[in-house]
Formats: sequence, structure tokens, C-alpha cells
Amino acid sequence: MSVVTKKKKYTPEEYLALEEKAEFRSEYINGSIFKMAGGTEAHNDITLNIAAQFKEKLRGKCKTFANDMKVWVEEAGTFFYPDVTVVCGERKFYKDRSDIIENPILLVEVLSKSTEEYDKNDKFLTYRNIPSFQEYVLVSQHRPAVQQFNRQTDGQWIYKATIGLNSKVYFESVDTELSLDDIYDLVEFEEKI
Repeated sequence: MSVVTKKKKYTPEEYLALEEKAEFRSEYINGSIFKMAGGTEAHNDITLNIAAQFKEKLRGKCKTFANDMKVWVEEAGTFFYPDVTVVCGERKFYKDRSDIIENPILLVEVLSKSTEEYDKNDKFLTYRNIPSFQEYVLVSQHRPAVQQFNRQTDGQWIYKATIGLNSKVYFESVDTELSLDDIYDLVEFEEKI
């Protein structure tokens, strides 16, 4: 998570008004605004690869958004920008705004060194307050590895990891499979794999 832009507490409406004019994206957490760091080439490639694969494979069934679609978590009073958002069925928009989704089924975060712990812990705990939310996916940009958390009917979350470019990952919430080779297409890893 990055540095708080100001110590003042903002209302959701004040945040959204500022966000519309801002030169950079920020997330809103219970009255505070946090500037988002820019992404790397690998981060961008992975995000677009996943979004493109979901868009193609879920055509006619679900809507896929990348980067710029905010997600509102009402119970926690937060607006986040997931890297990839998937909504199946009717989309529910925050106060009829077409740039903020309230009912994602699947959310993907591409992990950065600066946000990895936050994405795995606090952000996931916050996302879990969304009633429609069924699957959380964390994708490493430093090695071919995908971590998934799937909500069970009893409310528990099951963890699964898929590792290696020759592997395939199954996304239960949207009944779709992607290969890690496709997820990491043209990604140059900093670390040896």
C-alpha cells in the first residue's frame, strides 16, 4: 500500500469527485485516500493476458474488466481497483455509475513487491464482504505461480496453488481453464525459474 495523500477523512462522494480529476489512480479505504503505484511491464502484460483470455472464453456469459473498473465494498466503505474483475449475470453499479461494480464474482490481483502482503491479507479480507464474490486470484509477476481462494457453500475458503509454465489453472467460479503459459505470454521474469 502506498502513502496516504492527506490525513483528512473523505466521504465516498468527495473521493469520487477527486478521482475524476486526478492524474493518478487512488484507492479509498474507510475515508482515507491511497495513491496507487504504477505497474511494471510484467504486471501490465499479465493483467492484459488474463483479461483477454477471460474475455474470449467467457464471451456471452460474463463481463471482464481490466485495471480501470473500481469495485465498491459497501460493508468496509472501500473502493479498490482490482487488476481484473469478472461479473457474471446482471452487473450492479454503485449509484448507477458505470465505472464502479458492486457484484464481482472473481477478482484478480497481480502481485507487486510493494503490495503483495496487503493484497494477500487485508485486501482479501475486505473483498470477502462482497456477497457475490466467489474467487480471489493472486498472480506472481516474478515466477509462474497462481494462488486461488475459492468460497465454499459453508462460507469457508479453500486455497490452491498452481506453479509452472506447463501447468493449467481452473477457475471454479467461471468454469474456465487457462494455461500459465498463456497467462505469462511474453513476460520476461527477473528471477530465474
